[in-house]
Amino acid sequence: MRKMLQNQYFYFFLVLALLLFATPNARAAFTIDDEKKMGREIYEKLDQGNFLSRDQKLNAYVSEIGNRILAHSNKASFPYTFTVFNSSGINAFATPGGYVYINKGLITVVENEAQLAGVMAHEIAHANSRHVASIIEKSKKLNIAMLAGIIAGALLGGGGDASAALAMFSVAGAQTMSLKYQREHEEEADRLGISYLAHSGYYPAAMVEFLKIMKQYEFLSKTIPSYFLTHPGTDDRIFYLESLLQTEYRRSGGSANIVGNIVRMQALITPDAGDLNKRRGQLTEALAKDPQNVDLLYALAIANDQLGRTNEALENLKKALALAPRDEDVLKSAGLLYLKTGNAELARFYLLKAATINPENDQTTLALGKAYFAEGDYANALNYFLKLKNQTLEGEDINYHIAMSYGRLNQMADFHYYFGLYLKKENKTQSALFHFRKAQEYTTEGTPRAAAIAAAIDELSADKRKKPDPKPPARQPAS
Repeated sequence: MRKMLQNQYFYFFLVLALLLFATPNARAAFTIDDEKKMGREIYEKLDQGNFLSRDQKLNAYVSEIGNRILAHSNKASFPYTFTVFNSSGINAFATPGGYVYINKGLITVVENEAQLAGVMAHEIAHANSRHVASIIEKSKKLNIAMLAGIIAGALLGGGGDASAALAMFSVAGAQTMSLKYQREHEEEADRLGISYLAHSGYYPAAMVEFLKIMKQYEFLSKTIPSYFLTHPGTDDRIFYLESLLQTEYRRSGGSANIVGNIVRMQALITPDAGDLNKRRGQLTEALAKDPQNVDLLYALAIANDQLGRTNEALENLKKALALAPRDEDVLKSAGLLYLKTGNAELARFYLLKAATINPENDQTTLALGKAYFAEGDYANALNYFLKLKNQTLEGEDINYHIAMSYGRLNQMADFHYYFGLYLKKENKTQSALFHFRKAQEYTTEGTPRAAAIAAAIDELSADKRKKPDPKPPARQPAS
């Protein structure tokens, strides 16, 4: 797992370094437009590399918290994008142009929403203050390689000791300057962040609590959480923030949860295998103290399901539904569990109830299609699958399900076309070409579908020609 995280951050470092090398104004004024361009390019590279979570509910949750904080901040002159990063590392970071990333691992360790909001407020303060732009504008004192090292150390971490970035400096003066520079940034981000947090309605002490949680992880783990690598001087930060709590925020109240459902959001994130039993134990203990808590019942059901305890998971969901019969999350999860166990009829029953509450939930729509398909009702299955044909779903290619439904309905032109799309995405060029050509046989010339098929065939044929022929086997010496 650690090697995987290192590879992820190494890839991200390369993307950022390449962008810096490619930025013509890297040693001149770094404008708002420069920030937007760099931030967008980084985001697109991360998205293409599947580093970003596609869980709509999780991303909507962090976006709602982020936008609440933005409404109570000195917002910079660019739009913000809040995204969950696919990593179990305990980290968060901001890149130029208002892009804030929160690791899944960090979400799982916070004790309440305010602590998560505190981390986000800190990162928003970095972005609002244009700290990266400041580093780049001052880069005339450094060469590009040094600049890339500073930004990698300041934003990314995760790939080793925090001093690795500083090792790129050849003179002590440059090293001293970069350390002072980072400390100034952290102090400003903490000072602004705690102000944003308090004015957003959260209790400001949550920022200190999170840092103390991280200190516990530091002592209990052989590896330093990546949040420390990107945010040096944790003890100094705690001291500084506590001094602000005793002076500026001594009378501040505030809430631990405003958007709500942090326990449910944590349940959406599958922990490492070794942590699943730990999570189940924590939830069981919490539920013993509060047996009527629907959120805890839901989260325990998810943990039991992930551990293969399907019957226990169903019992948890039944208890939750007895307390909250119109809870969309619980209804959907019950439907998914029954679908998983092969009871398509009960799956459909619960999923239809969930769909009446929120007909726009893609997971529910997909599951309903699968339930109807399992029951042999291919026409209804197809209707649900077609609702998703333009959607990007995590871990699913909707073209496959559409193709299978058309195939069962004996609509061969559509079957071959959508199966070709599925195979094309799977990079199975030869098979995709076969099915597109079969679709062509069933399709009337001059129609938009015929044009789409012809374009796909041309593209795949060109790709095939670009690939070198396999080398002939080496001739064996005569015996």
